[in-house]
Amino acid sequence: MAALWTVLATLALLQPPVSDQVVVAAAPPIDAQRLADALRVYLNEYGIRVEARRGGDAPELRSRLEEARQLGEAVRAVAVVRVAPGLAGEVEIELVDLATDKALIVGVPRPPREEDLYRAVALKIQAVLRATLSEARSGMDPQSSLGRLVAEGDAAARDSAGAGTRLALDAGYGLVSFPLDGTRFGGLAVRATWRPASRLELALSTAALGPEDATLGGVHATATLVPLRMAAKVPLAVGRTEFLVGPCVEASYLRVDTTSATTPVKSPRHILAAAGVEGEVRLTVVGGVWLFTRAAALGVFNGEHYDVDGWPVFDTSRLQLSGTIGAGIGLR
Repeated sequence: MAALWTVLATLALLQPPVSDQVVVAAAPPIDAQRLADALRVYLNEYGIRVEARRGGDAPELRSRLEEARQLGEAVRAVAVVRVAPGLAGEVEIELVDLATDKALIVGVPRPPREEDLYRAVALKIQAVLRATLSEARSGMDPQSSLGRLVAEGDAAARDSAGAGTRLALDAGYGLVSFPLDGTRFGGLAVRATWRPASRLELALSTAALGPEDATLGGVHATATLVPLRMAAKVPLAVGRTEFLVGPCVEASYLRVDTTSATTPVKSPRHILAAAGVEGEVRLTVVGGVWLFTRAAALGVFNGEHYDVDGWPVFDTSRLQLSGTIGAGIGLR
């Protein structure tokens, strides 16, 4: 089997040199190609190539590690990884890191479902590789593939350690609608968020909304809405995209100014109370800057009808819908 690895290494030398490459091998019943495909999801974004190879079946651990080292040097790989079934329901990962000249062996609990196996192993390989490479960060170009992999790991660790003080601000165009009569308010929406824990985000938002006008029977009415909303959401990150959902409560100041040359009118003031659910999707653009879109549906507890001679002008009762699109930035 050592001869097979030697032949593969010789053939690799005939190909153009590949930088920042990880070579993956696996022992049955684990499929090396499926594992390589899963690992690409987590490494390709840094420019690190992942290739599947056969081999690494020597019975002794020392021999397998030496063969892996020889193959890695031949193809100029960053690391060579071999995955095999382990003891007590675990999957064993043998990783030879050529950047730090280290070999590591770690175990991963085997997930009950087969479709979760390759994702779990790929995530563990990425974490182990990032940890070993961090020891050689002083000699890395921060803008290189390996440098960015290590830097993102450091950033994730800082975010986790400082989750209790992470603040962010965002702004965008907001729309508030009362669909029962089609009343809509639009304008600038701003929000501040705070994450006291990695799985919880608290938010406080308001908006400068333009007025809504209506004329009926010689009466002109202008409604102005100023909302103040609090929300608590659970974030779920998938790559560069983050999904958030949770409950929200809102108090809104509503003023209706009415004028008429022929009819006695009043200009009421009202505080609306509402509660519901808010959902959001964020897409990271670069660093701590992201684009977002969010929407909410709320039930209004004390909404009112505003009528002129029995005809409805504004109806803020029962249901309120809102949406915002814009950009945000994290504050350190």
